[in-house]
Amino acid sequence: MTKQDRGFSTKDAFKEAVRSWADRLNTEPSQIRVQRMKHKWASCSPRKTLTFSENLLAQPKEFQEYVIVHELLHIRVQNHGKLFRSLMSVYLPDWEDRANRLSTS
Repeated sequence: MTKQDRGFSTKDAFKEAVRSWADRLNTEPSQIRVQRMKHKWASCSPRKTLTFSENLLAQPKEFQEYVIVHELLHIRVQNHGKLFRSLMSVYLPDWEDRANRLSTS
């Protein structure tokens, strides 16, 4: 893994990345948490609280960004329908490739 591929390895750096993406996506989470999660990478509550698994800190940057953008967009669109997929394509054009690569690795 090259230095550029490495993700954000501390909670503070990861949260800063979430805030940066939130600005780009014009979204405003009420809270950003990084904590132990057993069964998923992240979640978005109806109150706009984003919770990310601390296991993400060991993942490549492209995976972290995919999860960050995915969860931030759930603040605007609560499902995975056409609008959600379109917004994913606008903000992260290679999101499907990332998802496919990550699900097969």
